[in-house]
Amino acid sequence: MRNLPGTNPIEEARNLGPASGLLLREVGISTLEELQSTGWQDALEKACRRFPEAMNLNFATALIGAEIDCDWRRVPSALKSEAKRILNEFKREARV
Repeated sequence: MRNLPGTNPIEEARNLGPASGLLLREVGISTLEELQSTGWQDALEKACRRFPEAMNLNFATALIGAEIDCDWRRVPSALKSEAKRILNEFKREARV
């Protein structure tokens, strides 16, 4: 049975689990609906700022899949490329 709209815990979103949920809750995203309203790009940027050492393409792809309700292995390549760009940008900034 699905939860009421706006109350679907982030850990229960497709591709995500307890570890990802903990990171997302730390950046203010506790429900699937909050992820959807924030957008995966902004959620990833927040997570990169807070947990730079934990960010990778697997996390980003899972985040995209959760937002669009798609298995992480089937995330469109254009979205994966955008995720790589965001991750690389934060890696460059971290070295400065």
